[in-house]
Amino acid sequence: MASNQKVSEALEHIEKAEKSLKTSFFKWTPDFDSAAHEYEKAAVCYKNAKSPADARKMYIKAADCHRNCQALFHAAKDYKQAGFICKDLKKYDECVDLIRKAAFMYREHGAPDTAAITLEKAAKTMETVNTNVAVDLYMEAADIVMVDERLRQAVDSLSKASRLLVRNRDFQKALEVMKKELDMYVELEQEGKIHKCIAIQILIHLHRGDWVAADQAHKTAMGYIGYAQSEVSLLLQELIEAYDQQDPDKASELLYNPYFTHLDNDYVKLARTLRVPGYGGGGAGGGGGGGEQQEEEDEYAGGLC
Repeated sequence: MASNQKVSEALEHIEKAEKSLKTSFFKWTPDFDSAAHEYEKAAVCYKNAKSPADARKMYIKAADCHRNCQALFHAAKDYKQAGFICKDLKKYDECVDLIRKAAFMYREHGAPDTAAITLEKAAKTMETVNTNVAVDLYMEAADIVMVDERLRQAVDSLSKASRLLVRNRDFQKALEVMKKELDMYVELEQEGKIHKCIAIQILIHLHRGDWVAADQAHKTAMGYIGYAQSEVSLLLQELIEAYDQQDPDKASELLYNPYFTHLDNDYVKLARTLRVPGYGGGGAGGGGGGGEQQEEEDEYAGGLC
């Protein structure tokens, strides 16, 4: 009963909105502002009536009206509302499209922080649905705030993107993103983050069977703040040497180090599946090739836990 009442109220608001959009001999231009507010009221009624698909349509109509009268911030809010309704309806492609529209509107209005936060929320939603899309959204969020030199916010988005790329075993792209990430940490003088970024890069190189790149990354890092004197530097040097000397026992001991086990879960998995070439066995030191193909065949085998 209450649901039917809300639907009736929604229809009344829609009728008022459509009336506001009509022109006549004495009214030459549509009243987009009034129509937008009526469509928003209709959307709320549909939400209360448990009719999300209709609410989505009303928010989109409201957003379009706001755009027509250059109320970009309000347009962005309505596109965002419609986008997250699509998420609940599992219409993920439309959700992402609408969220991107919202972010564009926020940015045009002069609110890049809000645009980036909106993209990040959508990216978080997409992590378990489509990680490639999630990565793209995190990168777009970083690009927006990077232009305005908000490095802390930008690097936070980049770190989420690189983590997902590692999860997907897209190591080449992960390294490219982490290079940008590392440069920002250096500029921000975040010593712990710099060391962590280097450690993950070295793990990736070793996963790819590229001892030379791992060693070079370690040597280059000696020029970064505090790295040469850090325990992380010594740990990584020993790991690179164990890999070079094909010593799985030593590598396994090092990969059990709390520094690795306390990383984000995706990086813990990266460490526990690292194999030293030339030996049979599971991860965390033992193994045959150390390359990407083997990891795909035996993902997360063996381990630190």
